[in-house]
Amino acid sequence: MTVIENAMSAGTAPVGLVDSARVPGGLRGAQARLLGGVMARVFGVVRPGDVHARPEPLRCPPHAGAGPYGVTHYGVMIPDLPAPHHFLACAAILGGTGMRAFDNDAVAQRYGGPRRAATLVHGTAAAVDGHFTHYAMPEGMTLKEDGSLLRFGAALELSGRYPEFRVRSERPGFALDLALTATGECTWFAHSAVYQHLSLLTRYHGTLTHEGKVLPVAGLCTYEYARGMSPYALVNRSLPPRLKLPWDFFSYQVINLDADTQLLFAHCEVMGAAVLTGAYLRRAGGGAERIDGDVRLRVLTTQAAPGVAPDGRETVLPRTFRWSVQARSGRRLFEIDATVDTPMLFGIGAGFVGGFRWEGRRDGRPAAGRGYIEYVDRRGA
Repeated sequence: MTVIENAMSAGTAPVGLVDSARVPGGLRGAQARLLGGVMARVFGVVRPGDVHARPEPLRCPPHAGAGPYGVTHYGVMIPDLPAPHHFLACAAILGGTGMRAFDNDAVAQRYGGPRRAATLVHGTAAAVDGHFTHYAMPEGMTLKEDGSLLRFGAALELSGRYPEFRVRSERPGFALDLALTATGECTWFAHSAVYQHLSLLTRYHGTLTHEGKVLPVAGLCTYEYARGMSPYALVNRSLPPRLKLPWDFFSYQVINLDADTQLLFAHCEVMGAAVLTGAYLRRAGGGAERIDGDVRLRVLTTQAAPGVAPDGRETVLPRTFRWSVQARSGRRLFEIDATVDTPMLFGIGAGFVGGFRWEGRRDGRPAAGRGYIEYVDRRGA
């Protein structure tokens, strides 16, 4: 039985399920809302209608834990690969954040502090063996200062300059070789002196090899880059949990609506108060926007068994969840009912990645498809 089913059978209301519309009460709730508002401004959470141009030229330097930017993130995510793979995760974090949701203290300790540690989660629903790897910077990696080449040991290589990139990887039983071309659409999630996070709508084509079978693949994906200031740029020692920024919940999802259109969702919480709940729509050749309206995420049921990190920490993972998006005019834009149906792979900060199937409505018309999810839940940790 899931957490919600256990609660219902006991005759009590389920507790702990994420609902972005929930507003925490009491003194702690007031503190959470105040802190969340401050963090949203400091980190530059982009609001509907905000316009930030794509940098020209666009470079994605790794920083590698040096200078003011103590953390860097790269990602290539595909939400709808053919079965049995369903999704592709390729998400790396270089350095440490000082946040509950994203620090991996066990890895940082192994490599002499968060400033020298890098993590990578890379796999599909079928390619789960060896999906989480970690490295010492710089000796365990190859990093070009302009970001045109990043090699994670023997596991993964990201190369190229905007708008052309390449992703190659090889490990026992699994290999990947993809050429990526950005379409020009750029989504900003955050834009400030402290933190910048952008996402490029990207087309891909290439091959995926699994257990000797070569699968040609092509479609829409997303290329992610982020960099942020970090307390570890000053002190190369993991902060104790009580001193980390209480950014304790994060979920990010990617859905391809058709051959040219992609929908992104993001929800973040600080001490139970929402910092960001957003839906982002972009179309190749048609621009990108954060939808201005009412966006809500609700986790409906959870998986029977928790996800377990390499250090033994457990995370209650979603089984079913719902997104709803309503324009300010009252028109319902999207209703997404999703079911996680793949293994959830550890490695995005302190959380997991996976895939889901969904059905619902788009502008009042029935729609269905697949999606990619990142899910980090350190509430109460």
